[in-house]
Amino acid sequence: MVETKDHFVQRLSGLQRKHAKSGVYTRVDNNGVLIIKAKRSRFYFPYKGLALLVVSFFVLKAFMLSVNGPDTYGDRLAILENGTIVEAMGAKLLGVDAATQMLADKIGPLLR
Repeated sequence: MVETKDHFVQRLSGLQRKHAKSGVYTRVDNNGVLIIKAKRSRFYFPYKGLALLVVSFFVLKAFMLSVNGPDTYGDRLAILENGTIVEAMGAKLLGVDAATQMLADKIGPLLR
């Protein structure tokens, strides 16, 4: 009788490990019945990815500003501002701000 219970406990723990990997958990009811339920899936927002995307955007703007120079970059933004609505919105996003100017000042000497 003891061997049967030990064997059952081993099988039960093996199933619990297997189901834990697959996103399911089990428990034994008061009547000895196995109840299997799926774990709720959580929504994880990729904050690190979003931060990397924003930093990359500012670095790209700073690189373009330092390579083209402020005059040429301003002329190209002026052309975009006179274009369609989408181009005008792009010109607003690509405009020179304090963070872009600071990064361009740091990147500029490295490129020359």
